[in-house]
Amino acid sequence: MTSETLFNLIMTTGQKNPAILMIGSEGSRNDPTVKQDQYQDYDITYFVSDADFPTFEQFDRNHFGELMIQQILPEKNQWCWLMQFMDGNRLDLKIQPVSSVPAYLAEDTLNTILLDKTGVCTNLPATTDRTHWIQHPTQREFDACVTEFFWVSTYVLKGILRGELLYANYFFGTIVREELYRLLSWRVGKDTDFSLSVGKAHKRLPDYFDGLECLYDLSDLTRTGLALSTALHMATELLPSLSHDLQLTYEVATVDRTTDYILQKL
Repeated sequence: MTSETLFNLIMTTGQKNPAILMIGSEGSRNDPTVKQDQYQDYDITYFVSDADFPTFEQFDRNHFGELMIQQILPEKNQWCWLMQFMDGNRLDLKIQPVSSVPAYLAEDTLNTILLDKTGVCTNLPATTDRTHWIQHPTQREFDACVTEFFWVSTYVLKGILRGELLYANYFFGTIVREELYRLLSWRVGKDTDFSLSVGKAHKRLPDYFDGLECLYDLSDLTRTGLALSTALHMATELLPSLSHDLQLTYEVATVDRTTDYILQKL
């Protein structure tokens, strides 16, 4: 079925089932900054009465499509099924008690109510991605990021010098690159008055910085070393102006000697 047909089925199911009191929608389909495409999933929450909630663990989901694979996420106070269908549609469906609606709406500015049989949720504001905007870091957050970036860079160096590609790549990909992206995100945030998000997994950072693709070529020790060198140069070039503009400080001498040590060893 088409994604439009699935959406109509989601709404019809909620309308016809007397136990479902509200239909909530969250995620990228409610984000005005995201270009809509065929790969977006539907993030839907059916809110039921607190009395009916315990029985909804067995909610029939077969009519939404032919399942390819699903993941069941048992969480406190909700049932949750992530479903990928053979027709290409994906539905992340949750069931929550209706008493959780205020917390649901307060949790994320992308969350909204599509159908309300109770008449309680009226005049809701338009959805925005404000909850996900880059936040100005505290001095503690800035210190932690800078220290983690340079500290773990020495792990990557150690892996390279030992000839341990998987070890080096693990620490580069999971920590060093991520901490660099935190720094780059704060640069974007400061330059835009902290009024936007760079998206899940920092996916919009290439709109602001060139050359990030070279941080992903980790196919051998030489290329991992080049990626580490590039990351170090990006960070050290960024830090003076970033710290000044954020009115935060960092240990310049520590950064300089750590960078010099690593680059001399590579």
